Amino acid sequence: MSLNKNYILFYFLFFFSVVGFSQENYTKENDSISIKKLDEVVVTGESKVMSLSKKLFAVQVLDQTDIAKVAGNNLADVLTYSLNITITPDPSTGRSTVNMFGLDGQYVKVLLDGIPMASDNGVGNNIDITQINLEDVERVEIVEGSMGVLYGDNAVAGVINIVTKRGLEGDKAWQIQLAVQEETVGSEYEFFDEGRHIQNFKISNRLNDKVSYSIGASRNDYAGFYNGFRGKDYVNIEDNVVVNDGLRGTEWSPKEQLTAYGNLNLSLGKHMFLYKLQYYDEAVTVYDRNVIGRLDSGTGLVNPTALDELFETDRFVNNLTVSGPINGLTTYNFFFSQQNQKRYYQQYVYNILQQGIESYITDDLSQSSEIWYSKGFVSNIVPKSNFFNLQLGYEFTHQSGFDAIATGEYSNDVVKNTLENYDFFGVADFNLTDKLSIYPGARLTNNSQFGNKLIWSLSSTYNFNETLKLKAVFGSAFRAPNFEELFFYFVDANHNVQGNPNLQPEDGISIFLNLENTFKLSDTGFLKSAIKAYYFDINEKIASVVVSDENDRSLFTFANVDYSKILGFSWENNVKVGNWQVGLGGTYMGESTEISTSEANNNDYLWSFNLQSTLGYTLPSLNTTFSTQLKYTGKTQVILDGIDGLVVGQTDDFTWMDASIKTNITKDLGITLGARNIFNIVTVNASDVPSGAHSSSAVSSRLFGNGRSYFFKLSYNLNFN
Repeated sequence: MSLNKNYILFYFLFFFSVVGFSQENYTKENDSISIKKLDEVVVTGESKVMSLSKKLFAVQVLDQTDIAKVAGNNLADVLTYSLNITITPDPSTGRSTVNMFGLDGQYVKVLLDGIPMASDNGVGNNIDITQINLEDVERVEIVEGSMGVLYGDNAVAGVINIVTKRGLEGDKAWQIQLAVQEETVGSEYEFFDEGRHIQNFKISNRLNDKVSYSIGASRNDYAGFYNGFRGKDYVNIEDNVVVNDGLRGTEWSPKEQLTAYGNLNLSLGKHMFLYKLQYYDEAVTVYDRNVIGRLDSGTGLVNPTALDELFETDRFVNNLTVSGPINGLTTYNFFFSQQNQKRYYQQYVYNILQQGIESYITDDLSQSSEIWYSKGFVSNIVPKSNFFNLQLGYEFTHQSGFDAIATGEYSNDVVKNTLENYDFFGVADFNLTDKLSIYPGARLTNNSQFGNKLIWSLSSTYNFNETLKLKAVFGSAFRAPNFEELFFYFVDANHNVQGNPNLQPEDGISIFLNLENTFKLSDTGFLKSAIKAYYFDINEKIASVVVSDENDRSLFTFANVDYSKILGFSWENNVKVGNWQVGLGGTYMGESTEISTSEANNNDYLWSFNLQSTLGYTLPSLNTTFSTQLKYTGKTQVILDGIDGLVVGQTDDFTWMDASIKTNITKDLGITLGARNIFNIVTVNASDVPSGAHSSSAVSSRLFGNGRSYFFKLSYNLNFN
């Protein structure tokens, strides 16, 4: 991508600040992102809640230290090494989504400070996690287990909550944070035109003990992954004739992301207010491999052009969180949100020799979604009882909009639709003994499309002693169809792709068990070990199907036709001894998927083994931390196109490894350098599983990585009054 004023400004601000303030403010104070001891209890988006949320769910926390040691810029950078999470990238769109316990992004709810995030086709689900910037993030909470009662439909595998920072730490009134980061993409790098280039800026101010605010901006410029392709200005001309050799463009499409945000924290007595305003802009450019070789009538020379595309996403987020006590230990939490997302689509004629846009074929708004959201609940309703407690709440979602694009082409026949949810939920807390508690819960959801449905759960905890604890979650595997599956509309002379407004929610059962213990190894050393088991049995899964419409045309739509079962076991261990930090975990998981529309089905379990390990060492005398992360991902199921329609296939196993060094030159100035994807993964084979006479046994490959890459990050924090 070309040099621009924003780029120069970010670098100028950064280096000016380093030169002007670094030596002047050098003291022996602790690093601002040093390891902090977090409370064992982490609750997604809730300030004060009853015991149910404090001890029911298994929670993994990624704090600022975890983010910093991998130089994480977006959520995909830091979730890669979570044992039961797989990141699924799409090189054509640039999107990356989460797969958790074998279930894709439709079954994982992603929250920002407890509020579901807007996506291209839903609310909180199937989120592109590369669009979530981490510069303003305090921690990431990964809550495991079916949480539909507390967090609504689609929270089947769990919830990922991004908790943003709340004001300043310490006694300083002002803080300025600047960072620049340069990365190669595989072996490809040029300072402006190849690689990945990131700049971040944030300023925070505490007016007094009750009021603080911050504003910031981030730019992430990913120039694409060429991988042997020649870029947008490549053309092969022989004897005044264009030869289409398929080498134009890039393997992974380039994209540029801009994020701007502002936070306001207000304390009125014991009542807390957090307001967040965020603007996000993303531009993804797709270069056409095919070059059109027209002759210029004036010169008689070939004038090569290509039909390129630009997908631009704009998102505005307004979130307000209010919490505090009602009476004594009884507390309330309220969430309000208005989010607006628009995706613009351009198709244009690009003149390769002149290196400019010749004309526009399409320039339209292709997708629009506006979301109004509110949630509120009262916790610890019976605070004086040692036996019984209760939490009651409501949740409301209103989504309106349209989606008029498919397979990279635009439809002028726009249909706008509305989807609403009115939910009421409650969870009881029965402390049967000092060790045993059970938590029955239910949520009644009223949906404007499919009416009333019940989501239920029965959970329990048993504390054998102060360190050995068992947690169990048994409940609905409830997933509602998203906006795209219900209302997608793209019909013209060549396409007939429509959503199905008659879809019903998926349902079934989910079981999650977590047995954990903490062993003390020394005065400061410990081993935390957890054994987990999980099972999902999902009926009436929503899948793409081909049927005939009223005009006997092939209609590509959605239907409740698939069935899926997932059974898994995992063992996770984390050790801290002295300056060493070690993590080792493994999971053994089987997936069974049946496609009722396919003649050749294979509903046997495909078993795979995943391994995750981390190793870190801190050298206090040099303020330096060395860390490595490794993850082995076994074979997984995937749905592929076969001769007779969809078939259940699999992707091969692969191993991913990163390593980094983070050091603090001064109190304010830090450097992180390292390597990603050390084993140089680019593609992974994917093939169907032979299961009958009609199986095609086709073999293809899926793009997973950009190859071995290297990164360098320079960060600067200035605190003053």
